[in-house]
Amino acid sequence: MHFEGEFSVPGTPDAVIRRFADVERMARCMPGAAIEGRDEDGNYLGAMLVAFGPKKIRFRGRVAVETDFAAHTGSLRGRGAADMRAARIEVRIAYALRDDPAASGATLVKLTSDAELGGVLADFARTGGVPFANALMQDFSKRVAEEFATDAPPQVAPAQPVPLAAHGLIWQVIKAKLLHLVRWLGLARA
Repeated sequence: MHFEGEFSVPGTPDAVIRRFADVERMARCMPGAAIEGRDEDGNYLGAMLVAFGPKKIRFRGRVAVETDFAAHTGSLRGRGAADMRAARIEVRIAYALRDDPAASGATLVKLTSDAELGGVLADFARTGGVPFANALMQDFSKRVAEEFATDAPPQVAPAQPVPLAAHGLIWQVIKAKLLHLVRWLGLARA
């Protein structure tokens, strides 16, 4: 599954790249994510808790992070799995930062992601993965913008992250599709 998207956050590219390099801080901006330490190779160990209504699935895995401060780019390469129905994911994310031409003092973040999903997630990727990724990116970008809007020290991470509510993201996808349909019908009548 391939995904590309952009969003804007407050701050200069120099400031934003330093904040993006703080992996623990960025993980708090992703619903359900938690960093649980590092392995002997320097990879981050973590988990992602996803709620499908009352059912919760915990993915565990590791993430390798590279940051090029001078070029304002970075990448993450992660792999995780859940015990439930052999759900597994491997993802490669690259990002590039540049001044946002539409907002002074803001940075435009361009994301490119490729994910391979296995088990029960493979069917999901074929049927609704990209719209779901769009909704997740919107939620993440909102949280990042809120985190970056202040120069206050980062908040302490909660002991247990709030799960990523899959049904909430699915509802966002449905609303976006309905809005698209309404706009299309409005244009079709004009």
